[in-house]
Amino acid sequence: MKAYIIGDRDNPVSVRGMNGCASSMAELKQDFTIQFVQQTSPDTLAEHMQPFPGLYWNYPLNSATKTDEATGMILEGYRTNSMLKEFACLISHARLWLRCVQMNEPIMVFEHDAKMTRHFDPDFEWEGGVLGLNDPRGATFNSAQYHLLIANKGPGVHNAPYVADVSRPQGLAGNSAYIIKPFAATELLEKLKETGGWPNDALMCKQHFDWIKVLYPYATGLQNVRSTTTL
Repeated sequence: MKAYIIGDRDNPVSVRGMNGCASSMAELKQDFTIQFVQQTSPDTLAEHMQPFPGLYWNYPLNSATKTDEATGMILEGYRTNSMLKEFACLISHARLWLRCVQMNEPIMVFEHDAKMTRHFDPDFEWEGGVLGLNDPRGATFNSAQYHLLIANKGPGVHNAPYVADVSRPQGLAGNSAYIIKPFAATELLEKLKETGGWPNDALMCKQHFDWIKVLYPYATGLQNVRSTTTL
């Protein structure tokens, strides 16, 4: 299976993360076809948005809140110092969703701060559209509760849990590492047209899709590397 690692080749911190991610795969003898993907940045945002004409950012930031009319979800302001960086992060993932559709095969998506923590064979049958690989502990809000709800079910593929009021978008424990199938990528791109730009992990939520799954035991964790949106 193809594994795409998103990062910034022009940033030494991101390069260290991308190399660390790839090295963790090699150390565990993962038979992935690895490809580094230059992330979208505020400087390349206009160019990389060409496949998504008319798309605009439509999610509150920081202290702002709004109610999503379609679902009734309460969208709390996304904490960030740069809307453009958040928009760019979304487009980095959306470009790979589009590639998944065009290739018509599942792909693995990694952000530069991810690392493999155990050997994992991705070529197995599982029901769902997206499979989260990341250990939630320290990676999402209410992470201890998220972990317990998954771990208590034992090994296997499980529905992503709710760990807060259902009015809040919830799904994977961050989008640092996941497998996505073509049908799910298609639905995500259609939802993106409908909602406008949301943070990619908020867009990929249980309130929008019933096919968000989590693998246990987890196959990835996080390196001690800053997120691309904070570099």
